[in-house]
Amino acid sequence: MTTQHTLETLDPVDALDAPADPVTDTHHADHSAAPDTTGRGGVARRLRSAAGWLLIAVAAVLLWPAQWGGLTGLTVVSGHSMEPTFHTGDLVVTWRASGYEVGDIVSYTVPADQAGAGGRVIHRVSSVELVDGETVYTTRGDNNPADDPWTLTSADVTGTVLVHVPGVGALVGTSLLPLIAAGALGGVVTVLLWPTRPEDDEPAADGEPTDTDGEPTA
Repeated sequence: MTTQHTLETLDPVDALDAPADPVTDTHHADHSAAPDTTGRGGVARRLRSAAGWLLIAVAAVLLWPAQWGGLTGLTVVSGHSMEPTFHTGDLVVTWRASGYEVGDIVSYTVPADQAGAGGRVIHRVSSVELVDGETVYTTRGDNNPADDPWTLTSADVTGTVLVHVPGVGALVGTSLLPLIAAGALGGVVTVLLWPTRPEDDEPAADGEPTDTDGEPTA
């Protein structure tokens, strides 16, 4: 006994009208559904924070006054002994160094055991000598005919000239210089620590629908 199997064929027209199996864009679905496990936003914020604190530390070192153990000194010129290099009222910023050479202009405090002790002077180094194993400096004003009567060591010197600003010292006054330095440091700290909106928290454009995560939808 033979069993006949009937092969049902589909008319070409019907084949065109038949609904196609749905095709899923697995690449798009996987991409949109995959969570962001890299944490790049958090890492970037931490790096910015670390860089900000580093810059604050550098600014503090650069702006901390030399008379308080820092590296930077502020001096307002008074008198005519350094003319024509400096004039009364000029502001001079100095930088502490490990040593100084002949020709360097330095700001210093007259040593306690010498005449005029405690006075602040800004003159040019005229000689450098080694006395009992210690470096000793002698200075002279550019407009003076003879050396100053003081002998200095590195401990007496605030620093050598870094920046010279004519006339500014006359406007601000000597008493305001520490406040200026503190204000500059405070300004740097404020700028570096000022909070900023994370990029991924920015709102969508007006009229643009968002999904539950706040991201624009296609």
